[in-house]
Parts: sequence; C-alpha cells; structure tokens
Amino acid sequence: MKQALLIVDMENDVIKEGGYNHSLVKDGIIPIDFEFYASPIPNVKRLAEAFRAAGNPVIYITLELKPDYSDACFPYWRMHETIERQFHVEGTWGAQIVDELTPEEGDYKVIKKGFGGFHNTELETILRNLDIDTCVVTGVGTPVCVGSTVREGVSRNFRMVVVSDGTASFTRQSHEAELKTIMHPIADVKTTDEVIESLK
Repeated sequence: MKQALLIVDMENDVIKEGGYNHSLVKDGIIPIDFEFYASPIPNVKRLAEAFRAAGNPVIYITLELKPDYSDACFPYWRMHETIERQFHVEGTWGAQIVDELTPEEGDYKVIKKGFGGFHNTELETILRNLDIDTCVVTGVGTPVCVGSTVREGVSRNFRMVVVSDGTASFTRQSHEAELKTIMHPIADVKTTDEVIESLK
C-alpha cells in the first residue's frame, strides 16, 4: 500500500474570516460553524509533516476559477447573488491556500474547476505515475468537495481513506452524516493518529 495525502479546498475563501463563506455568515445567509469548519487545520498540518517525513506525496487540491466563471464545472449560478463579491477567483487572496498549510518544496498542487478533485484534472495521472494506490483525504467540506473527490477516486479503483478529524463541513451534523454514509460501502474512515501510525 502506497499512500498519498490529499488536502482539499483549504483556501481563504472557504474557511478564513474575510473570505467568501464568512461573508455568507455575516449577511445571515447561511449559518456556518466556523470554529468547526477550520478545526481540521492542525491535524492536516500534522499529517502533511508525517507524509513528507515518510517520503509520501502531499497533494493540494484547490478550486480556482476565472472571474466570469466560464471554466466552472459546477452550478456556480446557485451561489448567493446577494453577496456582491466573487469567490475562488484565480490569483486572488480568496483562492490561496491558508497560511498555516502553505505547500512546501516537493508538494503537488492540482487545480480543479468543480467539486471533485479528479474531474478534468491531472490528479489521476500524478497518482498513477507515483504508483499510489491509496488516497488519504483531508479538507472541506465533507459532504461536497471531500465526498465528491472520494467517490471519484473509488470509481477509478483507488482505495480512499477519509480522516474523520482532518475534515469538516458547515455543521457537525452534516459532517458526521457523510462519514456514516461513506464508512462501509465507499471508503475507510480513520483518525489522524491512525493514519500517522499506518505510515510507520
């Protein structure tokens, strides 16, 4: 078993104050538990350090779009038009990976245009060329971009592992529901400590 760490959508627009999702909360459009939503950061950092130390690849997956969303592969028109700001636009602060998880030399970065990390990206090519058969998935949000990436990976015959305390969603309830949904038929669910132990 050769594992790669996937870090999904840990970007400023997603989990940081001043980002797009934070604007939704400030305007009372969507209730988001931001303390929980950002909670994976320390564990994702631990995992990235452990994977690098073990010689296993760390792959960042980010959503970055053109300002007119002409390259978007998801229903971007359903985003809240009451917010007079753009989201995940390439080259902006909002699309940048959070400072706590800045990629290091030797890490990989894959830019996606939709929810899943495999669709229309080079992720599968990278994994095949590195002889990876198992993807350990972290990031946000559990039921959408993380879950989509996991399902896409399974359909390509990768073994997928979701880190229960290295992922999060808008609410704890939606996070826990997705973990229960994927646990048996789709992917393994492990804690950060269990994954780090497996690297040994």
